[in-house]
Amino acid sequence: MKKLVLLAVVLACGGGQTHPNLFSTNWSDDNGASIAAVMAKIGSAKPAVGADVAVGVAGNSDKVVGVALAGGQPWTFAHAVDVRPTIAGSVVVGEGGGELFCLDATSGRRIWSRQVGPMKMRGAGDDGKTTVVTLSGNEGGSVLLAIDRDGSVARQIESDKGLGVPAVLAGYAFVPWSRQYVSVLDLSSGEEAARILLRGKVSHAFAEAGSLFFGEQDLFRLDDKITGGSRNQATHLALPQRELPGTPALMGPGEEPLGPVALALDKTRIYAMPTAGDPIGFAGDRFYGTYFRLAMAFDAKTTKLAWVHDEPVDLVGGAAGPSTFVLCDESGKVLVLDAATGGVERELSLGAPIKSCAAQADGLAGAAAQPVPPLADQISAALTNRDSEMVSGQRLLLRELATLDDESVTKTLVAITSNPLTAPILLADGRRALAARRSGAKYMLDALAHHYDFLHDVLLTPPVGPMAQALAAMKNKQAAPLLAAHLLDPADSDGDVKQAAAALVEIGDASEAPSLQQFLALYHAAAESEDVANAVVSAGQALLAYGGPAGRKAVDAVLADPMTLEMVKGRLTAVEQQADAQKAQSKTTPPAPKK
Repeated sequence: MKKLVLLAVVLACGGGQTHPNLFSTNWSDDNGASIAAVMAKIGSAKPAVGADVAVGVAGNSDKVVGVALAGGQPWTFAHAVDVRPTIAGSVVVGEGGGELFCLDATSGRRIWSRQVGPMKMRGAGDDGKTTVVTLSGNEGGSVLLAIDRDGSVARQIESDKGLGVPAVLAGYAFVPWSRQYVSVLDLSSGEEAARILLRGKVSHAFAEAGSLFFGEQDLFRLDDKITGGSRNQATHLALPQRELPGTPALMGPGEEPLGPVALALDKTRIYAMPTAGDPIGFAGDRFYGTYFRLAMAFDAKTTKLAWVHDEPVDLVGGAAGPSTFVLCDESGKVLVLDAATGGVERELSLGAPIKSCAAQADGLAGAAAQPVPPLADQISAALTNRDSEMVSGQRLLLRELATLDDESVTKTLVAITSNPLTAPILLADGRRALAARRSGAKYMLDALAHHYDFLHDVLLTPPVGPMAQALAAMKNKQAAPLLAAHLLDPADSDGDVKQAAAALVEIGDASEAPSLQQFLALYHAAAESEDVANAVVSAGQALLAYGGPAGRKAVDAVLADPMTLEMVKGRLTAVEQQADAQKAQSKTTPPAPKK
């Protein structure tokens, strides 16, 4: 009885109800014969270029707002919103309060609406004449509606399967289901005209770049190769594999309705636009990732980071275009960015703060973009955000930053690792990256000149240890007196003192001997950690190398002192014996003959 009542609600003022057993798995692969026949009937018909718009959910999920990406005033449509609206071609389809509605995408004008009761919209497609919509049915099933421009139901098809997001072209509905099939339904008869079997997750059908595509994470294009879909011969585009923060997806499961409020998974997304030409690729040679307030572009061929853009509030939606990337943030701001550089081409407003956003930039033409700073500076700016939610994305950016040769990278790493507000995990990453630097010594020397000083707002000691490692590897002797001063700074960590002393063995000279002797005298009997004990041994090794007779005397005094820690005495004795052996060998080895 419940099912009959539901159907009566849907079909009021409509017709075309059918109940064929369309989505049966009792099916034999026809090796593409049926889809080839459908494509012959479709002929040269192609999806029209869709409206370039951004659409958001505003208020208390009781308003749909939109704005044309080419510029103009935003529009508002007051209506309950239970499922996030879908942009399909030139229309926006939404559902709320038991009513399905269709709006003109550029103006927000209502085209039609009709009651659907408790069903929830999963997705929609439109070809300028007909809108196809999938909705959740009874007991986990689905309903497909084909609705004409006057709002009448031209075709209704029910299934016990979970149907994904559909598309429509030339009188045929393309309906994904069971994550591998696309049924092609002839809307004039309600019959299945063809079935496509694809070797990849398929829950979305959509029109873009003048073609139809199917997929979820990977994309398959409807062209003459689709007949070989079951044999892995369809035109296929896979996202390049690379590290991205969070668990971003290109599209979520099409069988699950999207709520009106953006969740974390909506803020950590991948965006990409496939091309219609051959070979298939990504528009602008770009794919994009968002991570809360960060937007990142990657080269589609090399997967290298191309640019970074950060916003003060979370990003809740967007779209990739032929040469642009569109972003919406929670404040209702809409940005059109140049795909190549990330420069802002235009900034628009939806007129109100939003809870979620969908965008379409199918035919959006590029425009002159604002100039952008070098990539190192873009990353540096993005790393200044202290929100703990951003740390995973910032760790990725920091690793990308560390691969750049620009000396300013060292300056940024020093700033990050010297800031007491830096997240601990980011601080550790920054210190590792700084230790591996082989450029930017001037920034390290400047930082080493500073010590913890509460009165002068120096609240964190500089990253002495990593800089000592880097400067020693660069054989930078200017660092030696600065590192010697840090040996005796009680604010420096034991690990930093250890690295400073080790570096002085490599780059110090007699000028540092007094500091090394003082350190040896203070800590040979009072090393509180193994790091400090290692620093004491390194100080002795440096004194033996260039401290002269006074240095040797200081080491011998430590070895003779009964208060010297045993682990220090044992290691220092070995160091002294090795130094003596090397000295004796140098005296007995004849000089190399002159050439």
